[in-house]
Amino acid sequence: MDPSASSTTGTRLRPGTIILLACMDVLVVAAFLWAAEHTSPPPLPLTVLLLLAIVGVVVGPWAWLADRRLAGEAVAGRILRRVLFGGAVLAGTGVVVAALIAAGGREGADAAGPVAMFAILVAGLLLLVGVVVLPWLFLLTRTLARERAARVRAEERAEVATHLHDSVLQTLTLIQKRAGDPAAMARLARHAERELRGWLYGPDAGVPADLAGSLRAAAAEVEDRFGVSVELVSVGSCPLDERARGVVAAAGEALTNAAKHAGVAKVSLYAEVAGGELLVAVRDRGRGFDPAATGRDRHGLAESIVGRMQRLGGTATIHTAPGSGTEVELRLQVAVTT
Repeated sequence: MDPSASSTTGTRLRPGTIILLACMDVLVVAAFLWAAEHTSPPPLPLTVLLLLAIVGVVVGPWAWLADRRLAGEAVAGRILRRVLFGGAVLAGTGVVVAALIAAGGREGADAAGPVAMFAILVAGLLLLVGVVVLPWLFLLTRTLARERAARVRAEERAEVATHLHDSVLQTLTLIQKRAGDPAAMARLARHAERELRGWLYGPDAGVPADLAGSLRAAAAEVEDRFGVSVELVSVGSCPLDERARGVVAAAGEALTNAAKHAGVAKVSLYAEVAGGELLVAVRDRGRGFDPAATGRDRHGLAESIVGRMQRLGGTATIHTAPGSGTEVELRLQVAVTT
């Protein structure tokens, strides 16, 4: 468990504590205002001491709670100390100015009290806002940052799992099925090694630069691995960015599923870019399947196709029924090449 997280949970303010402190602050301020209205002003030193005591009573509990809530947070602790130091400097400056005014005679002495009162009260208000708002704002920001980091890690794990399923696990399955053919096993192993190296260390210079070339490479790969024929028709083009590569990967997984499960010798692959939308359709006239009866082990369908397209901001629609073949339709908004 994260120590900072447990510390934050252990010092979380209860609603009753917040209400009690707020009521106490209101009572102290009300008593001060009543005394200022119904009593004569005390001497300047006594005025300063009373104001400092009131600010301490109002701000002190909140500052203590803020220090506890931010325990272990070095950056937030430094900011909190700077807020307290800034408030003390402001109050001290007001007292010094008031003392200088008081040294100028009787008229200055009458004006010194309000000056000191104003400076100390403004400093106290700023301190109160700082010690109340700073912990909440810092912890909120930290929580949002941690949630975002967790979401990014989850997406990265999903992408790694998807890629491993599309490449390594598929190849291992094929190697098991062709255990009696050493040549085929060596070819599949070389193919898996080349694909994994390209994914880990980046693509080489032979990677296609456009959408049609990438789809042709994906079709050739399926033909090479499964011995089926892929009929490709491509219309239009778009930049081959990360999103388009993701669609090509999803189309490759759809081709792989058709080659493995459809029981046909030919699969159709159609790609079209028009009106700012990329459409890729993979069709076969094979045995089809019942989507409602698809098991959880069909990771390729749920994650490699549907999940991948959702992460890219697109859609994946699967039309199939037992005995009626399968069509996988991928759609994504893209920039059109002029």
